Amino acid sequence: MRPFRAEAHGYVAELEPSERIVLAQLAGDVAQMLQEGLPGRPGTSGVPDDAWSPPGWTGPVPGGHASDATPPPDPAVRRLLPDASDDVEVAAEFRRFTQDDLAARKVGRLVLLGRTLVDSEPTEAAPFVVVREEAEDVAGALTDVRLVLAERLGLRTDEQVEGLYDELDREGDDGPDGAEAGGAPRRFLVSVFLLTGLLQESLVDGMLADLRAGRGGRR
Repeated sequence: MRPFRAEAHGYVAELEPSERIVLAQLAGDVAQMLQEGLPGRPGTSGVPDDAWSPPGWTGPVPGGHASDATPPPDPAVRRLLPDASDDVEVAAEFRRFTQDDLAARKVGRLVLLGRTLVDSEPTEAAPFVVVREEAEDVAGALTDVRLVLAERLGLRTDEQVEGLYDELDREGDDGPDGAEAGGAPRRFLVSVFLLTGLLQESLVDGMLADLRAGRGGRR
């Protein structure tokens, strides 16, 4: 993997086919968690218009109405949809009127990330191009994937994140594909967490550099 760099046609990273597949699957998994993890959410039917959709997709998260104010039972989903206030009543009110819409936006970003990753289906390491107009959404989707991975890994502090590099050094880093095949699920999650971190950080750095230079995507 090579992190993102800014070029004339957008932000360009380089990913192996296995890395693309793993990240696309994770984007789909997180989208599905948001689809299924909201208390009191009614079922829906249909598929998105995009060529790629998350596994188990059941249609867009319904929005524009008051939903259940109960926090999601899965701590990873709660990390994606945190309380807006320490005041219980205020947090419940915000959740009732904003939770579905926020989840829908996140699902849309994750679908965009997955579709972009598998769009060309290269057979060897190849450029992964994110156009400037979509960079903010892709960065947000990478953030959501990292939040779920952080919860599954029990990460709460910067010191714990920094310690992951030493953890991989001690156990040997075979990369996402090899780690999974080797029967070490934690090492697999750690390697993917660090991979998404490099992608997210380099993409945001490129966006900030463009902003300072007067270049940008969305207007």
